[in-house]
Amino acid sequence: MIVYVETPERERHARLVDDYFQLRKRVFHDEMGWNVRVTGELERDVLDEHPCTYGLSVDAGGRLNAGIRLIPTTQMTLLELAFDGLVPDRLSFRSPTIWEVSRFCIDRTAPGGWVSAGLDRAALELMLANFGYARRNGITHYLAVTEERMLRLAGQFGIPVDVLGRQQIEGCDVVCGLIPVNSQTATMARKMQPLVEGRKSA
Repeated sequence: MIVYVETPERERHARLVDDYFQLRKRVFHDEMGWNVRVTGELERDVLDEHPCTYGLSVDAGGRLNAGIRLIPTTQMTLLELAFDGLVPDRLSFRSPTIWEVSRFCIDRTAPGGWVSAGLDRAALELMLANFGYARRNGITHYLAVTEERMLRLAGQFGIPVDVLGRQQIEGCDVVCGLIPVNSQTATMARKMQPLVEGRKSA
């Protein structure tokens, strides 16, 4: 199940949001060794203090399996905050229809199974749900700052990505890509939905 927690709903979903911050700490600080801001067992930054949406994959027992943060580019983004020089200065992404996706992380200890190409089922479910969220909210593009291997994996599943820049940061190959939400991604999502449900795709 995917739960989208928007700013007014954070208090109602406080435990789940804290679980997401804890997962971020384990993934980005403990496992990857990134220089991120940690308070106790939580990883959160200044962007979490501003309006944003958390997309959270939750199992039937209420356990968090994966999460992602969605930020409209009309406000400060992680690209501006932490990745100066990743894309050319002439490129501008400030638009109410372009949202940044960041802090995508997966609990690899959670039972849930894998689909082809080594992609976690919960991660795939969340990725597909994000396209539905975009269509419901008038989002035409996602701006993604992520590890290069994640964009390569997206390409294997037919997700179109316009790569805007690459950098090696703290030993990690980081890429910024623009992902359209259009008929092509909608077709891809329909074809891949059976994988989330444990069925063979058509």
